[in-house]
Amino acid sequence: MISQLKIIIRLFLAFFLCLFLPASCIDKLDFVGDTQEGQLVIYGLLTNIVERQVVNVSRTSAFGLGPTGVQNAEVSLLTSSGERYSYILRGIGEYVLEGFGASEDESYAIEVTVDQKVYRSRFEKMPKMLAEDVLSFEFKNEPFRTESPESVFTVYSETTLPSSQDPIYLRWMLEETYIWPLTYLPGTGFPPPPPPPCFISDVIEPNRLNLFDGSSTNTRKGNFVLGKRKVDNSFLYPFFVSVKQLSINREAYEYWGKIRIVVNNRGSLFDTPPAPVFGNISNVEDREETVLGYFEVAKTKVTRIYTTRADVPFYLVDPCQYFPNKPDDSYASECKSCEARAQGRRWTNDAPVWWKFD
Repeated sequence: MISQLKIIIRLFLAFFLCLFLPASCIDKLDFVGDTQEGQLVIYGLLTNIVERQVVNVSRTSAFGLGPTGVQNAEVSLLTSSGERYSYILRGIGEYVLEGFGASEDESYAIEVTVDQKVYRSRFEKMPKMLAEDVLSFEFKNEPFRTESPESVFTVYSETTLPSSQDPIYLRWMLEETYIWPLTYLPGTGFPPPPPPPCFISDVIEPNRLNLFDGSSTNTRKGNFVLGKRKVDNSFLYPFFVSVKQLSINREAYEYWGKIRIVVNNRGSLFDTPPAPVFGNISNVEDREETVLGYFEVAKTKVTRIYTTRADVPFYLVDPCQYFPNKPDDSYASECKSCEARAQGRRWTNDAPVWWKFD
């Protein structure tokens, strides 16, 4: 299953040949050399929410292929006061620290040891301010991934910045979660209890980088398109969008901004970068080694919005509607299995604690 952070790792593999870019853009991006197969990629996000904190460690693969997870790393979170917390390997290249939240009074860094080489980020301090997001959505026909009009679901935010004059830099990430009831096939004899429903989650537009520089505007409000996705039968039942607002520091904002420039110029997120953007992680004994990735510490809040079938102005077909005379083996696998429906996305039979709607 591809986690949200694994998808973000691909942002570091988003760059095409820098020679095709204007010279001024090359200077601005601080390109260094060519990316080689096997270079280390480290991405970590630490938030103030007490949750599962994740660091992904991988190596670049051949051109056109995604990174390969590193399984033998030792990953630690360091604090400016001298504490050290160990991450545990939980997936392919995914290292987690359970039940931890960052404090405004501390600075944090990550340390990753791979093949007896030590890599460390700069210490980062969490920003103190957040903005207010008021979410809305819209269903309409418009060109999205094709030139022809499609039925598209769009999420918007009206964002109000804090009254402070201190600079604020924001990034948003979107995740969908929808419920998918499996088809109740009673069979013969005394009917068994109906199967539990599936709760399926995925990132909305993982290739979109939503960034905002609050220091460059005199207005305290902004209206943003945060994400789009094609309308399908996922909207037959309650469909939640969780918007994670990350308040980041100026260096992290500039880093993601440089990546967005290259992505927008060349258009693809899933190719090995021939020329990396500098991050904040390095080999402590060999500063000349190019290490891709970034460790960011973000003050975070989550805002949610949901839709029901009544909100959707398009006709949706339920492929799993039960008919008494329909043979059980004629139902598609997605009607009988959460795993088949999820197709690699994260899923569970347990409703999230926030799964509440009118």
